[in-house]
Amino acid sequence: MSFKNNLKNELNYQDIQLKQLSERIGVSYSTLLCYVDHRECLPKMDIGYKIAKELNVTMEYLLTGNPEDIYMKSTLPIYKELIKLPPSIIKSLATIIHSFYELYYKS
Repeated sequence: MSFKNNLKNELNYQDIQLKQLSERIGVSYSTLLCYVDHRECLPKMDIGYKIAKELNVTMEYLLTGNPEDIYMKSTLPIYKELIKLPPSIIKSLATIIHSFYELYYKS
């Protein structure tokens, strides 16, 4: 799939309009429009990064649509919430996650 299709699909999946994305990342609507219309332009790296970060996906996923990146897509929202928690809670959660990892991979 192309960047154009991957971006359109992601916007649809997250129910985000192109105008909303434009406002959130500080890039003009007309610039973003050229990525999803018939011209199929590719963004500059800095704009691609802003788009990916705002949509909680990787730039690679937007470029390639690789299924391997679906895992990232499902875990990035959790990460986004996690980093907002106080360090003491993050430390406790890290201990719990490590325990589950040990149980799963060591047994």
